[in-house]
Amino acid sequence: MNTVIEMLGMLSNSFLYTFGNFIFWLVVLLVVFQYKKTVGMEVKMFGVPKNSILRQTLVSAGFGILGGILASVMLIIVGISLDQVGIIYLWPLAILFMFINPRYICFAYAGGIIGLLSMVSKGLSPILPNNIFLEGLININVPGLMALIGILHLTESLLIALSGHIGVSPLFIKNNSGQVVGGFSLQKFWPLPIVGLITILVPEAVQQLPQGLEMPTWWPLLGSSQILEEGVKAAFMMLPIAAGLGYGDISISSFPREKTLRSAKNLSGYSLLLLGLAILAYYRVELMFLAVIFAPLGHEYLIIKGNREEFSKEPIFVPPEKGIKILDTLPGYPGHKAGLSSGDVIMRINDCIMEDRSDLNRCIQSEEKHFTLWVEKVNGKKVKYRINLESSPKKLGIILVPDSQTSTYVELKQRSLLDSLKERLPRKK
Repeated sequence: MNTVIEMLGMLSNSFLYTFGNFIFWLVVLLVVFQYKKTVGMEVKMFGVPKNSILRQTLVSAGFGILGGILASVMLIIVGISLDQVGIIYLWPLAILFMFINPRYICFAYAGGIIGLLSMVSKGLSPILPNNIFLEGLININVPGLMALIGILHLTESLLIALSGHIGVSPLFIKNNSGQVVGGFSLQKFWPLPIVGLITILVPEAVQQLPQGLEMPTWWPLLGSSQILEEGVKAAFMMLPIAAGLGYGDISISSFPREKTLRSAKNLSGYSLLLLGLAILAYYRVELMFLAVIFAPLGHEYLIIKGNREEFSKEPIFVPPEKGIKILDTLPGYPGHKAGLSSGDVIMRINDCIMEDRSDLNRCIQSEEKHFTLWVEKVNGKKVKYRINLESSPKKLGIILVPDSQTSTYVELKQRSLLDSLKERLPRKK
């Protein structure tokens, strides 16, 4: 019991130091940069931004802190020693992948490559030159690295379930059949302040550590990969670090909330399986290659599977047989304030029957200032809204689903990591 209390005390103190970590604020800056790109796309497509860069960043930071606490607890329970999992190799490669495509900032891809390189380097160590870079690569605790990736993705699955649907961006998308449909871009990025363990070697004669923590014999599950000399024992200190998690998805045949919950469920299954493989690989070295390969390939399979499911179903946000359908509403505008929401179908405004978007514009730009809207909700319920439009020009602040006249849209092309890398290679003339 005293060990647990001591561990929690060290965790609390160390967690505060994460906010003084330069890397954490670098991750926050990258998050701001990504949301700036997202908001820029909204302006380009609809003329006005739906989301605020500041609000998106603050929401992500808040949930990121919650995720950081959860990840820290799991890292310490599993006992991953961060000084042995190749963080200094992992981060630069992940950032490089981010510039190829934002969704590749995920540690599953960088971690899989680093883990594979470490295994190959260990096998070739007798013939490799002796230098610090290769020595560090050889000494990586690959099961610990895979467990770290599993824990971060388990944390990500929780963050997706809690906040993946907040601040989604409406899009006009050209699907595989060539039809332009409405949908949502689900882009979320979280900066995580994290506390992990590092291994320290002390003489066995030392009874009490001033800053470190000597754990019971049953813990940690993974422990240190270092070979201990006679008369030396391993103890652990807590180290504040930072990580970044990203989530990218598209929703066209399901509502964003439904899509994010399904994605979170699938990702949590992947994470638990990877974590289990990592722990087994620590005790059975022959399973190490399976864990390393599963990290990137299993993650890529989730992406492909999710996209296939989403694009194979009938799109939701297309023009209805009667009325005009809302894709999204803009915060602060009369339509949003009144309670209009995504998927609503406006059947009539005052005496104007709604057949297409031209009917909407003609009706609200009349001399009237008070409007009654007859709306059919997603659940089939008929609702009547009363809205006052005093400003000029009058704007409800709604985005309608695209129709046959829509000329601005995003065309999605499904690319693998290998395809993305090939596109950026210089071409022979």
